[in-house]
Amino acid sequence: MLNKTQNLIKYNKVLTKVISLLLVIVLSFIVTFVSCGITLGLKVVYNGETIGVVKSHKTFDKAVAYIENNTQHLKVGTSIDKASFGLTLTLADKFLNKTQLAEKIAENTDEIATANILYVNDKPIAYTDIKNVEELIEKSRCRYYIDGAENNAEFIDTIRLEKVFAYAKRVDGDKAVKEIINNLNVKTVSKVSFEAPIAFSTKTVNTSAQYIGYSKITTPGKQGLASKTELVETVNGNESSREVLKNEVLVQPVTQVVLKGTAINMATATEKAQAQSAGLILPLNTYVYISAYWGDGRNHKAIDFAGKRGTPIFAAQGGVVTCAGYRGNYGYLVEIDHGNGLRTRYAHCNALCVKVGQTVKQGQQIATMGNTGRSTGDHLHFEVLKNNVQVNPAPYIFK
Repeated sequence: MLNKTQNLIKYNKVLTKVISLLLVIVLSFIVTFVSCGITLGLKVVYNGETIGVVKSHKTFDKAVAYIENNTQHLKVGTSIDKASFGLTLTLADKFLNKTQLAEKIAENTDEIATANILYVNDKPIAYTDIKNVEELIEKSRCRYYIDGAENNAEFIDTIRLEKVFAYAKRVDGDKAVKEIINNLNVKTVSKVSFEAPIAFSTKTVNTSAQYIGYSKITTPGKQGLASKTELVETVNGNESSREVLKNEVLVQPVTQVVLKGTAINMATATEKAQAQSAGLILPLNTYVYISAYWGDGRNHKAIDFAGKRGTPIFAAQGGVVTCAGYRGNYGYLVEIDHGNGLRTRYAHCNALCVKVGQTVKQGQQIATMGNTGRSTGDHLHFEVLKNNVQVNPAPYIFK
């Protein structure tokens, strides 16, 4: 009897130790779960997919109600399926609220889309489910920034987004929405700093020692340099105003000096008298202006009369035609020998009225004005030759 009692006491002690150990282990797990934030929850299975964990199945009902209260063009009851729930362990901060669960339901329902309405001046312009629509709108606002400038931009119209649920077929295509966003009206103000060249001015110095048409740069011009800061305002990329904030000259420009001839006839009285004795007349009854004088800096050995194509050209003096045809840079050319070593040439003609060997009288039409050969416009290139040397025609034809 004594032995049985001792064995029972011994057995109870062992059992007590085992139970105590189990209790310690269970308590340890409970403490661990609590300290790590692990708790029991309900996983939501919707359309065959686990879409999240909630504290109660009522969260699903609240999410459906939330969709109903924040929907556009949608009868929710005909689109949302039932969900099933199962116990699961989860972290306390992983529970979905009604708004988060509503978005998960929409993502897994073909007929429903989580969308944004784009309003312009409080008028709905587009429905979009583009995920980064806010980023696209911000990019559109900044699309006219000037590189390297201090930029500030704002939409001219009032722009806002409203998050809603809608029929998927009601959502506008991405391409159309992006086009709308990229065409939102924007005013941009940019503070731009840059260096800019300063154009040099030109000073003309006249000289009677050279013929009209003579031009020579005696002092080359040089651009200056300025440091500028300007405030530039644009509307949709088109400049609407510009204000100069700073204009500092870094390098002064150098004025270009040009020597320009003014002389028409520099012949001496004797030379002029001898030329006038040849009795030449002006080979045109009309012209617009003299486009080039003798010796105009290009070694020009003639006088050019600019006028209209087809203007009659007359023989400056009677003589024999020694050339009537096309001759290289002269184009169509008439040359007349007047005797005593004197000849005249009429170049760049449009049409010829005489032939080689023909005798012509002073004032007789020999050709019409044109633009043939090496020529930049309709004109008569008139030369006078004395003993086979080109001389200035001015003293021969101008009184």
